[in-house]
Amino acid sequence: MPAFNEANVRHLLRRTECVDRQHRVDTLMDLGSIEAGVDDVMNVAATPSALRSTAPADEGWLRGVQIVEDWMQRMVSDTRSFGERMAVFWHGHLCSEFSKAGGEAPMREQIDLYRRRGLGGAGDSGNIADLVKTSALQVAMLRYLDNERNFADSPNQNFARELMELFLLGVGNYREADVEAATAAWTGHSVDWENGTYQWRADGHDNNAQTLLGRTINNGAPADGGFETIDVILGVGSVGPGTIPNDASKAANRGRSAPEVAAEFLSKKLWQEFGEADSGGIPSGVQGAMRDELIDSGFEIRPWVRALLVHDDFYDAATKNGLVRTPVDFSVALMHATGQPAQDAAQTYLMERAGQQLLFPPNVSGWKPNGYWVNASAMEARNRLVEGHSWGVFQNFWEAGWDERFRDFAQFPGGRLYRHELWDWYGEHPEGPPAQPAISSVELVDRLISYMDLQLSLGARQNVVDYCEGREAANDPGARLDAFLLLLLSPELHIA
Repeated sequence: MPAFNEANVRHLLRRTECVDRQHRVDTLMDLGSIEAGVDDVMNVAATPSALRSTAPADEGWLRGVQIVEDWMQRMVSDTRSFGERMAVFWHGHLCSEFSKAGGEAPMREQIDLYRRRGLGGAGDSGNIADLVKTSALQVAMLRYLDNERNFADSPNQNFARELMELFLLGVGNYREADVEAATAAWTGHSVDWENGTYQWRADGHDNNAQTLLGRTINNGAPADGGFETIDVILGVGSVGPGTIPNDASKAANRGRSAPEVAAEFLSKKLWQEFGEADSGGIPSGVQGAMRDELIDSGFEIRPWVRALLVHDDFYDAATKNGLVRTPVDFSVALMHATGQPAQDAAQTYLMERAGQQLLFPPNVSGWKPNGYWVNASAMEARNRLVEGHSWGVFQNFWEAGWDERFRDFAQFPGGRLYRHELWDWYGEHPEGPPAQPAISSVELVDRLISYMDLQLSLGARQNVVDYCEGREAANDPGARLDAFLLLLLSPELHIA
């Protein structure tokens, strides 16, 4: 059983809700156990409202930007935002891309599905089989993986192959004959070219029975043939002899049930999203617990996720230090710290340069953890994200009167800094003396840390204090403004 302490509670919140908001820490600390804290984190809205955009219908690109901003704002503002963060996971796993999917409307439909059923509200758990079946017939997925053009007389294998290779089983756990069988089963599902909605074309379906992972499929209702592929993979299929290439790394899966292989594949993917990604693997104990929950529950999402979050290994030091914040998580943390709304602070072009732009996964395999965000160009983009937040906070600073507050930090009512406290701390002032004595560098840094709800090491804090005091000695008041920027660039802000 994981130790119940503030450090573990903060770790749980950072991984599930992007940031460890002080009021959420206080709430979970009152519950008395990590298990109770996990249940509170997972107590998300069963039916979150649809993402919104206000741009005209014919401005699809702008509407896409606005639904991203709305989505990120909910990650910042919602009391329990884990459902939104789980939707980001599914968006990177069962992914589609804005341009090929057909723009804002199909993408919003897909993301709203993941928001509703990617975790499921309390008492209404989502299910992986149902999630995959529903997303498979959405316009975004039909277009993105070309299944809209998959017909008996001209089969297209893209969706059937990725369903097994990237979505459910993993590379090497199926035969080419299985790809062909799944392709045939998924024929006939298309998009109406005139109104852009889903269309079943019975005349395009291959009605021949198929064999997938040792099971006969596609011999019932024609429109259900594709669904049978998922039922076999997650229910009764087997990864038998001849399925696995001569690859020692895959040999252990020979003769195993497809649900076991799928459960372990999916569990590793979830672990590397919320646990750690340094090792490239998953602890055997975590994988076993998650696999068993998936199989025993019929691939229900909620008990599977809970098995990860209550496991001892989730709270190990290696796990706590093994995941870099994604650009989405990093941006949410910056918005929380600065109090800026997403419409001002969600700089999507910089998030793309940092390695992750929502609605635009790099390819069908989605985003990869850690390495995508840790390189020279990505880190430079993160620095520019911080600069943008700093500029957004300071842009009205020079227009305010000297008796007006510089910033009212929403996390702590009454938490505020005045212009003279940041700019003029040694008496000279172009508009007269300040209303109050200037504060010290130490007090300034500590106020900023408190008001921005930051958790920094003593070393990181002292580095900023030393910088300010060194600059003050050099008669450079701009150092106080730099303190804000330096705190948001601290190493702790980059670790999930």
